[in-house]
Amino acid sequence: MNTYKKYCPNVFVAQCKEKHEKGDTIILHTKYGKEVENEIHNFLGQTKDGFYLYSITRLDGLNSQQRAQNKADKLEGYAANAEKRSTAYYEASQEGRDFLVLGEPIKIGHHSERRHRKLIERNWERMGKSVAESEKAKEYERRSKYWSEKANKIDLSMPDSLEYFEEELRKAKEYHQLLKDHPEKRAHSMSLQYANKAVKDLEDKVYSAVILWGDEEEVEFVKSEKQKATIAKATKTTKKQDIIDRYNGFFAFNNDQFREGYDKLRADGVVEDGDKVVHVGMGLYIPKTKVESFLKDYKNA
Repeated sequence: MNTYKKYCPNVFVAQCKEKHEKGDTIILHTKYGKEVENEIHNFLGQTKDGFYLYSITRLDGLNSQQRAQNKADKLEGYAANAEKRSTAYYEASQEGRDFLVLGEPIKIGHHSERRHRKLIERNWERMGKSVAESEKAKEYERRSKYWSEKANKIDLSMPDSLEYFEEELRKAKEYHQLLKDHPEKRAHSMSLQYANKAVKDLEDKVYSAVILWGDEEEVEFVKSEKQKATIAKATKTTKKQDIIDRYNGFFAFNNDQFREGYDKLRADGVVEDGDKVVHVGMGLYIPKTKVESFLKDYKNA
């Protein structure tokens, strides 16, 4: 039986016992037993249990945007009904209004006392219910607005996400470069870092979108590029560690670790008692006499 499987945020893929080709139509079973027709897109690999994974689109057209819109419409209906109930309770609370607005006091012991009290109690209860229903309507409207905004959002579950995230990445890179070239345009000290993070996040989304929805050539290209980047990063990390070792650096995050690192430098003859080491960031200490050269080489690594 073919089933849905969570692949990444917002994305469910097909988990199948048998192989399929791009363009095939298959039936998937939901956890509630419902059968849904889907079209196969890209092969995503196999699970440890040997199931085949494929990106898919539903043939009934129901995607994350449509689901969000359906929820928004449903909540909008709830809000309208709650508002109607609120209005009805308010109108009911006006019972005997012409009499009550006169401010006539309750006449203790009079035959009208019980009727007067009951009228006030009924209207008070109705007004309370009117307010409660009005608050419900506001909450439904808030939730409806949330889902309405979701209905216009493009995510990785849709084939259109590839083109969308590629364009968003292009704009993010332009903005990041703008902040690099013009420091005066940075809103605060972390603006450049945030812009850089936005670029990296979008690069990850573009990669995922290509894997899910790109053609065979695009998929092979991004996989190759990612492998190269992974190797380059590992090489860079190794190179930086070599530089730290060459300049006799050590990491310390408490007094005991600092003393252990310093004693090792002294035992190796790198420093003598009383020689200073400098904290250059991230818990890394370098002998003071080597700091300038270290920072230069580390930056260029």
